[in-house]
Amino acid sequence: MKVKNLKFQVNRIYGYYEIMPKLNEEELKNFYKEKYYQQEMSTYNNVYELNELNYFKNKITQKDFVIDKIIKKNNKKKNLLDIGCGEGFTLDYYIKKGWDVLGLDFSSFGLETHNKHLKSHLIKGDIFNEIQKLALSGQKYDLLVMDNLLEHVIDPQDLIQQCFRLISNDGVLVIEVPNDFSDFQLELLREGKINKKYWEAYPDHLTYFSCQSLQNLMEINGWKTEKIISDFPIEGYLPNPNSNYVNNKVVGKSAHQSRMFIENFLHQNLTNKFSDLIALYEALAKVGQGRQLIGFFTKK
Repeated sequence: MKVKNLKFQVNRIYGYYEIMPKLNEEELKNFYKEKYYQQEMSTYNNVYELNELNYFKNKITQKDFVIDKIIKKNNKKKNLLDIGCGEGFTLDYYIKKGWDVLGLDFSSFGLETHNKHLKSHLIKGDIFNEIQKLALSGQKYDLLVMDNLLEHVIDPQDLIQQCFRLISNDGVLVIEVPNDFSDFQLELLREGKINKKYWEAYPDHLTYFSCQSLQNLMEINGWKTEKIISDFPIEGYLPNPNSNYVNNKVVGKSAHQSRMFIENFLHQNLTNKFSDLIALYEALAKVGQGRQLIGFFTKK
């Protein structure tokens, strides 16, 4: 999808970058309809290697460690709504913990490929319509998860407000977004270390967040920031021409394999020191490092 005179501008209220002119809802629906059709016709990521599956589980476990420190302890059976549940790994993790789980997604392809046993826990359709239906029904959730969804929506503020209606008073909202337009990325560009703005992903990504702009969005709309962490700073490979996966896509898989190896090692060897590991990721987020940002929020 190509648009003439496309611009990235800073939102004056929240400070995140956003695409201008904005897509309308019909254009966005058509784009994702075509995207998911193409995914379902391909065999991409039908099979993951064991180290990658361990990586997925370890990252979910790390998030759960933070959630467990925040969420209120009681005898009530807890429930999860995973908004944009994808392949269903988070749903699988929490159903094994004994939670009630529900996932929303535009497509069932990912979940049926990797966690077919959870098909009855999925609502397939327009995510935003389904969120509105759940909100109108009065349903409340102890945990809301949005993993790499917020950057795709036309109006992040509206989605955050819908989530406010869905979460219980003691619940936790976890949002994961790419860490984009960071000072480090812009320095790589200024110094000629990279040959393109690799983080610009239109029309997939319509909004681009930093640690501060994500916090601004949430707190102005009634949320309390409990913690924001990041992940492995994979962009540290980019100043080195031998490991620069932007300029040389051939080394991209090796960079990802290296990231998973280090993340899995840290997870396995810091099992009794998870607080230290989370503190490391929190410090990285504060200094703008890490490819992803994961925020943990509660109602004010």
